Amino acid sequence: MSWLKQLSYAWQKTQLQRPELAFMFSKPLAKQWVAIDCEMTGLNPRKHHLLSIAAIHINGDVIDTGNGMHLVCKPPVMPDRDTIVIHGLRTADVEHGMSYEEMLAYLLPFIGNRPIVGFCTQLDTGFLNPLVKRYMGTALPNKIIDVRQLYSQRMGDRTQGIPNQSQHLSNILAHYDIPELGAHDAYNDAIMTAMAFLHLRARS
Repeated sequence: MSWLKQLSYAWQKTQLQRPELAFMFSKPLAKQWVAIDCEMTGLNPRKHHLLSIAAIHINGDVIDTGNGMHLVCKPPVMPDRDTIVIHGLRTADVEHGMSYEEMLAYLLPFIGNRPIVGFCTQLDTGFLNPLVKRYMGTALPNKIIDVRQLYSQRMGDRTQGIPNQSQHLSNILAHYDIPELGAHDAYNDAIMTAMAFLHLRARS
């Protein structure tokens, strides 16, 4: 970690308003990650809302699906009927969901200090970090690993003509012959992201 990142990290820790989460700033154990995936009402964090999030631990080469979590939230605005086909969550599915504060009370201890693995992580953290900052005073301190970027790096010059395809997780899964689970379900997407990550690591 560069001195600039260390300085930023130290400053971030001083902003923490929930001492019980201080362990999130500790050094993670080797070969332990957490795969996450979010479902939202749209792609703009300024006007759309988080609907659900799934998180699954990766321990070495094992995806711990038996102890993962899938949390459904109640957004301030119910999902538009036109977007239900994308995220699959109806008003009936989310109107009794958790508040964002309740969700984070479960999610953040589960994430802990593990590096976060996701697909197009900038989008997920764009929705998560404003909520996290209001809840604990600072954004997520975890290292972020984007499977999409990792795939492009691993492919190197072979990504000619592939970048547009690699925007979709399904294309990476197909490339490595990974079975595709039901799409646009946060838990399934987190599992598939974790599988893609392990395949990419094995080939590094």
